[in-house]
Amino acid sequence: MLNWNKIKVEVETTKLPYRSIAKKYKLNHSTISKKVKKENWNVSHRANKKAPSIVDKKPHLQIIGKVALRKIDEIKKELGQNYSNVDEPLIVIYAKNYERYLELEKKLSVGILSTSTKTGTEYLSPNFTAILAIQKNLVTIANQLGLSISSRKN
Repeated sequence: MLNWNKIKVEVETTKLPYRSIAKKYKLNHSTISKKVKKENWNVSHRANKKAPSIVDKKPHLQIIGKVALRKIDEIKKELGQNYSNVDEPLIVIYAKNYERYLELEKKLSVGILSTSTKTGTEYLSPNFTAILAIQKNLVTIANQLGLSISSRKN
């Protein structure tokens, strides 16, 4: 038989994660979470879930992956003293386009031609067309950021 009073004391007086407490009492952590909400236990000492996270401070982290994050760091490092916070949106756009480019290249590995299932005719893959557009965007943004080969020669 579970001793919910002991569990309640532990939840209300410690900052141990629900998972740790649940493991100790051979429960599922969601069972404790539901009981806390249902009986309105005092958990005010625990981390404030409404506190802004890094994602709240940098909303682009919701839409980009690890490749783009790495690319952002590389570009900032490359720009060095020329980097400004004003450049951030342009850098994020560049990094996201770079990430899309790599994803599309993987999909395109089967070939640049697609075959219609109805007629059997061949046509350029939509992924190939998208890659060309992304390449153009990457070059344009790189030039705007001063990342072109000619701008680095100076």
